[in-house]
Amino acid sequence: MKTKITLPILAILAIGAVFFWVIPRTERSTVVGRFKGISVETARRAPDVRKGPHGGKLFSKDDLRVEVVIFEQGVPPQFRVYIAREEGGIVPLDGVSLTIELHRLDRVDAVHFKPSGDYLLGDKTVEEPHSFDVKIQAQWKGNSYRWEYSQVEARAELSEEAMKNAGITLAAAGPAQLKNALVLPGEVGLNEEKVAHVVPRLDGVVKKVNKALGDPARRGEVIAVLESRELADAKSDYLAALKRANLAKADIERETAVFENASKMLEILERESDLDEIYRQLQGLTIGESRAQLLPAYTKLKLAKSVYLREKGLFEKKISSGSEYQIALEEYKSAEAKYLSLREKTAHDGSWNLLQKKRAAELAELDLETARQKLLALGLAQPEIAALPNQTGSVFTRYELRAPIDGIVIRKHVAAGEAVRKDADIFLLADLSEVWVNIAIPAKDVKNARLGQKVRTHFENLGLEAEGTLDYLGSIVDERTRTVTGRVVVPNPEGRWRPGTFVTAELLLEENPVPLAVPAEAIQTWRDGPAAFVKYGDFFEARPLTLGKSDGEFVEVLRGLRPGERFAAKNSFTVKAEAEKASATHDH
Repeated sequence: MKTKITLPILAILAIGAVFFWVIPRTERSTVVGRFKGISVETARRAPDVRKGPHGGKLFSKDDLRVEVVIFEQGVPPQFRVYIAREEGGIVPLDGVSLTIELHRLDRVDAVHFKPSGDYLLGDKTVEEPHSFDVKIQAQWKGNSYRWEYSQVEARAELSEEAMKNAGITLAAAGPAQLKNALVLPGEVGLNEEKVAHVVPRLDGVVKKVNKALGDPARRGEVIAVLESRELADAKSDYLAALKRANLAKADIERETAVFENASKMLEILERESDLDEIYRQLQGLTIGESRAQLLPAYTKLKLAKSVYLREKGLFEKKISSGSEYQIALEEYKSAEAKYLSLREKTAHDGSWNLLQKKRAAELAELDLETARQKLLALGLAQPEIAALPNQTGSVFTRYELRAPIDGIVIRKHVAAGEAVRKDADIFLLADLSEVWVNIAIPAKDVKNARLGQKVRTHFENLGLEAEGTLDYLGSIVDERTRTVTGRVVVPNPEGRWRPGTFVTAELLLEENPVPLAVPAEAIQTWRDGPAAFVKYGDFFEARPLTLGKSDGEFVEVLRGLRPGERFAAKNSFTVKAEAEKASATHDH
């Protein structure tokens, strides 16, 4: 009785053992722990996946056995796959086609293989973290094989509530400016490129002064009026040149019309034979002397030709003598030669006369432009010059001195009734919308300064602060102060930056734009290297980084992150602690 009961029990246990051995080979398990709003995904492994002789994961189907190894000794991590028969026979590697897909949180990496010694070698480095779903596809002897497994590390899942409670904030990877400032003394000065000395440019007597010290002036505004005989002479020269130029223009217009009409007359004479029609078409056209010369010659040619043709006919019929025919021929040829000569002369004279008129007009225009440029050099504006023909002689001596720039009168040396020379410096205007801040850079720091660097200038007493760039760096070290002068242009639209004020300047010696950076506090140490925790969906994953320069606030990322990826920027150590709980081992 006992035996009958024991045998069924043993059979059931045997069947259970078989299922226990088979089922885990094709299924994956996930262990998830949850506490205080935080869930941690542990490394998902198939506990029954066999280990191969090279320490890798061993898969088999039918007569094919595949061992997948992530090899990391002395080389960047790489896939090595060893192929053999299930019963221990050798499989030629060139007969096996193999592809492995690594399904990461953010992408899929496809790895292709080729024979290398006694194994198949992957064509890509297996980047950290080694956390992915692995899909193996193989073809051998016309058969297809597929295996899958997962290995998960360096991940943690945090709910929004848990992130809020832990003070974890996210940021997107992107460009940044790395800064290193040098604090230096500076002094506000005039922008010397926006300062204008006002001189009369000719001798005269001051009739009126329109601006006082400190007054604003607009470009082109009259700031003083002088009386000058020299200016009257220049205006007279201009008007005389203007008249000559206008006469030259009229001459060239008439000569152009004569030339065009003469050319038209030549065309009509070439085309028409009826004199009445010729005179009709030429009626009303201004042609000049060539009409009086050419038309009679043409009439004579027509008559001589008619006589010649008549005598030729009579001579051929033996009616008239040969002498009469010869005389008619000579008169015809003579008339033809004279006519053709007059045609050539008409064409040549018309072209030559037009050319002479054009030359005269060009010389007149040159004289006019010279006179105009002289007036411009004396300070007259173009509208004033254009209005001269309508002015009377009484205002020719009036010289209006105008502001050359928008600015403030910061110096004035002129009074009404004063005789001034043409080189007298009577006004100084300065545009204070921008000022220069001259900074003293110690000689030992000059090697770190360069044009284009940003400079932050501030004056604590008035609460002034502005940013500009270093646009000048001196070439000489001051013997007394052992400094080099640098300069920055500071906007001053309200005029609060007053020249002569001492200020503080912060020269950003090493402000360098970097294409990708993260806050320094976001960097954590993960497996002896820097890493940031990138968020995809509900998971954070440690991403090993290759770092560049740092200014203490931001750290340049050379490799490991892509622009726009979101990561734990603040309190990332909390994410690290949870990820460490999920990845106690690094099992490849």
